[in-house]
Amino acid sequence: MQQSSRQWASIISKYFLFSIAISFIFISCKQKGTVEIPVPEDTSALSKINHFIPLDQIKAYQQAFIIQRDTLLKLQPALSLPLSEAFNKQAIIEILKDPACVGLRVSYGVKQAGASNEFRLILTGVDTQGRDLYITGEASPDTTKRAAKSTQSATTTTSAKGGVEQGQCNPPCN
Repeated sequence: MQQSSRQWASIISKYFLFSIAISFIFISCKQKGTVEIPVPEDTSALSKINHFIPLDQIKAYQQAFIIQRDTLLKLQPALSLPLSEAFNKQAIIEILKDPACVGLRVSYGVKQAGASNEFRLILTGVDTQGRDLYITGEASPDTTKRAAKSTQSATTTTSAKGGVEQGQCNPPCN
């Protein structure tokens, strides 16, 4: 009888150690640097839209934009209007990882730089009510100076609420 209970104790110990070993394998196999992005339930009108367009439609839209852009640039030579903008994955993940975020908003802006005006795309998250969701980030010294001048504030902070811009680089960005 004691032999039987020792065998069971041995089997249970081995099973326990095996379970711990398997757990460590699963934990160690998790890819480093991964981010889990929550996908909240969204019953808003935004969730019902199919945003897909076929490649031929993309090309048609792009060609029509080029024609309109070239016409506009003749009328407004001081305007810098890129054909496209690209944003890095980390910036997009930073927006999307907010649990309330159900989509991205692309806003348009103009950065006034002396005699020229640069068109900008600005990305923020959006919640189910259509409100902007802002991320916390560090503003570059140039951005902080512009913000301080525009608000006449004497203090500048490096941590701020905002969105994402500066996409005017078509990879490879040199």
